[in-house]
Amino acid sequence: MANTGFVQREKNGVRFFTIPAFEDAGGAVCAFSTRIGGVSPPPYDTLNFSRSREQNEANFQENMRRFAEAVGFDYRRAVLDNYEHGVALYHVRREDAGRGVIREALPVFCDGLFTDEAELPLVSLHADCVPLFFYDPVRHAAAVCHAGWRGVSGHMVLRAVEALCGIGCRPQDMLGAVGPCISVRRYGVGEEVRDIFLREFGEESVQQCEGRIFADLTAACVTDMRRAGIAEDHITVADLCTHENEALFYSHRRDQGQTGAMAAVIMLKSG
Repeated sequence: MANTGFVQREKNGVRFFTIPAFEDAGGAVCAFSTRIGGVSPPPYDTLNFSRSREQNEANFQENMRRFAEAVGFDYRRAVLDNYEHGVALYHVRREDAGRGVIREALPVFCDGLFTDEAELPLVSLHADCVPLFFYDPVRHAAAVCHAGWRGVSGHMVLRAVEALCGIGCRPQDMLGAVGPCISVRRYGVGEEVRDIFLREFGEESVQQCEGRIFADLTAACVTDMRRAGIAEDHITVADLCTHENEALFYSHRRDQGQTGAMAAVIMLKSG
């Protein structure tokens, strides 16, 4: 069985979740934000990281500063993904520090970031889509990814593991985590998506109830982590639904697009 549970923490009024298995391994900082502790006004209240929806750069920067201070990373060195609901990953290097946060965006579209260099916080944004975390404490490498149904069914998990293996990692050494996202109970889909998930992940990735079809993004990601060779006891799932927990999370579906975004971050520590 995969491990269940991220741990909720709070510092300076900023509330976020961490991954105990990653913390216990040492060598990395990782977190997933909530909507609590920032400066954004309704309907983005308060710790919003969606520039495109709120369109207030000063609030974005202050929210990022507060989140970084609470979690323990330098937001001025953070690198933000440039997502398009695909499966491309970008290899973040020292010269990329700050891109997408305090300087220009990354030069390519990418829903995943990976690195083996320390003090480079990798950040992806979410408002129902799955945050995926990967950490190899042996090779000292990490990745963070954004995946909606297209990314999940396009096997973003496998792409991330392949990218890390390309810089010397081994699946058996990796830790994987599936963060807070929309749960199967709330993620109704059509027949096309149902058929894709059944084909790619099997029956455990789809549920049907009273004539409605539901896709299980978390189950699909766990299936791919197992396929990739990540050990069962190295996998953690948050089991937290962004749609159902309005006090904690933004949700694109629940709020019909009038909402903010949470941030997932992972950073390798130096030394």
